[in-house]
Amino acid sequence: MTFLDSCALLSCRVFSTFLIRKKILCISAVNFHMDIKDDAKQTMEILNVPPIVSTYRQALRTFDDKFKSDFTTNLQKLRTMMNLLKADDLGFDNTLNDPATWRRPFKAPCTYIEVFQNRQVNMSIFVLKPGFKMPLHDHPHMHGLLKVISGAVRIRSFTEHHLKEEMTSADSTSRAKIEAARLTQGKHMNRRFFAKISQDHICKANSETCVLTPTVSNYHEIEALSMPAAFFDILSPPYDTLIEGIGPRRCSYYNVVNNISTNLVELQETSVPDCFYCDQAPYLGPILS
Repeated sequence: MTFLDSCALLSCRVFSTFLIRKKILCISAVNFHMDIKDDAKQTMEILNVPPIVSTYRQALRTFDDKFKSDFTTNLQKLRTMMNLLKADDLGFDNTLNDPATWRRPFKAPCTYIEVFQNRQVNMSIFVLKPGFKMPLHDHPHMHGLLKVISGAVRIRSFTEHHLKEEMTSADSTSRAKIEAARLTQGKHMNRRFFAKISQDHICKANSETCVLTPTVSNYHEIEALSMPAAFFDILSPPYDTLIEGIGPRRCSYYNVVNNISTNLVELQETSVPDCFYCDQAPYLGPILS
């Protein structure tokens, strides 16, 4: 091979190497830009998720036993998300805000809208006619979150109070399970007990979400004011689901029979008030998935 041939061959190899490296750099640049686009797309997808869908997903995570160790953090996150919910996010039918709707003959004083339910979570909307009070009732060994989305309601919540003993959190939880077992066995209409008023305030669409636990604010009544009112509700576990080793959760109703002091009352178990019944309306909001 002559000297000129050697030079020509070397030049070809150098040029070939340059082209290969340039091609690799171009491919890397394209991939880099594709990664940026994918990240942007994922961000947009997150931003475009309807608020109620995000809330639904967080509710499933919050009450999933797999994430029990993070329950407190997840519950607070769920409450924060519910604080931002508006009627439009749930596809709320604005005709239910019209007082004329509630003056129709035979219209129930309460409309129930089921948003979602499985064995862990019940999500629903209740709409109350002006001036109607949802009777004082309990939530046996359940957690609940309530967010007003339209109108205004007065919420009075009660926590069982034991006059003769100081109870720890563990004692209260055990007592709640015993009470749930009593209700499951059908021992109704005969219980009287003391309860502290833990909440008594007006909630509007811009108010924060109210929370109840198996031992705190577990009894409440909700009264619409001068206009129709609606609230979004998450309960876990739902009514009628089984309490392990006990039986199904039953809802019971109560009357205040004695006002002991400004924040202490005596409650008496009673039957379901005749005035309380519901009709139903369809959920019109985004599909939950």
